[in-house]
Amino acid sequence: MRYLRAYRVLLPPLVVYGGAVGVSLVWSLMHYSIGWVGLMAVGGWFFWTLVEYLIHRFGFHEEPGRPWAQKYDIHWIHHRQPHRSEHIVTSLSLTVPVALIFFGVFYLIGAGSPLVGAWYAGFGIGYLSYEMIHLMIHIHPIPPLRWLRSLWMHHYHHHFRSPNKYYGVTSRWWDYLFGTI
Repeated sequence: MRYLRAYRVLLPPLVVYGGAVGVSLVWSLMHYSIGWVGLMAVGGWFFWTLVEYLIHRFGFHEEPGRPWAQKYDIHWIHHRQPHRSEHIVTSLSLTVPVALIFFGVFYLIGAGSPLVGAWYAGFGIGYLSYEMIHLMIHIHPIPPLRWLRSLWMHHYHHHFRSPNKYYGVTSRWWDYLFGTI
């Protein structure tokens, strides 16, 4: 029961952002084959892992007192209270504007092509995966799924040993590539 209460914080992003992902996929599938849509969605998901790393490293771990860190101080609260589910999942008041900005940028770069929908859907699936994995890592003392164990240890090191390293949550490869492991 304790875990069910913790997981309820996922409902708003799953409904709102999950709906956007679904609409984006349908838009792409109306114009392109499932192969092209799948390839673009995988690219969008992979791009999400890079964005996740960069935002976590350079946005949320900026020196306290600098503009981004002050505005999103919730991340510092998350580090002080890592098991409180309301400090793990990003609020819709931040998620929706940022999601719209990313969609706009992708739309402009993709010149309005419906394949933008597939890229955006992959990006959104990456984001939703991040929220779910991050929540699971924090609320369970031992990861509930075997494949989560390495990510759980990776994130554990970030919180309790080296807060200026181990920035990846859904992947570790950017930490290896950029030497933050």
